[in-house]
Amino acid sequence: MSEKSKNPIPVLVSGALGKMGKEVVYSVTNSPDCELVGVVDLNDENNGKNISEVFDVPNSNLFFSNDLEASLCTVSQNSRESKEKPVMVDFTHPNSVYENTRAAIAYGVSPVIGTTGLTSSQINDLTIFSQKAFVGGAIIPNFSVGMILLQQAASVAAKFYDNVELI
Repeated sequence: MSEKSKNPIPVLVSGALGKMGKEVVYSVTNSPDCELVGVVDLNDENNGKNISEVFDVPNSNLFFSNDLEASLCTVSQNSRESKEKPVMVDFTHPNSVYENTRAAIAYGVSPVIGTTGLTSSQINDLTIFSQKAFVGGAIIPNFSVGMILLQQAASVAAKFYDNVELI
């Protein structure tokens, strides 16, 4: 594992016990540019457990929560002085992704959505809400296709900028 960046991006994972959520947790904990700052899942059995009891990660001071809004509030408050703004990666369920995303934007946490099921109307509403709140985000309901498109966009953007970074 490489040394952590001086200003890692704070990342909260919502839906952390799902197949993709677990992968995000492992990716973030092994990334030098990111710092896992919150782990949320509705599974009551793990609520309050240290993530090291559930995931194969080094000893951690992070505990599972089943309260997304409380976690978003904590992450938002803890990163007020940080150069890097917090991100919420959501791999939950179509029934909750819209409200989860609105809550993240309301707390100033940039959502990265991997959950499918948002309607065009919901996406439009989230776009308007995020613009008013000055909070960026990404909706990538199919990460494999989405990542390919993001890589293509970055290669095009690289022609116009000195630095382009994909995280």
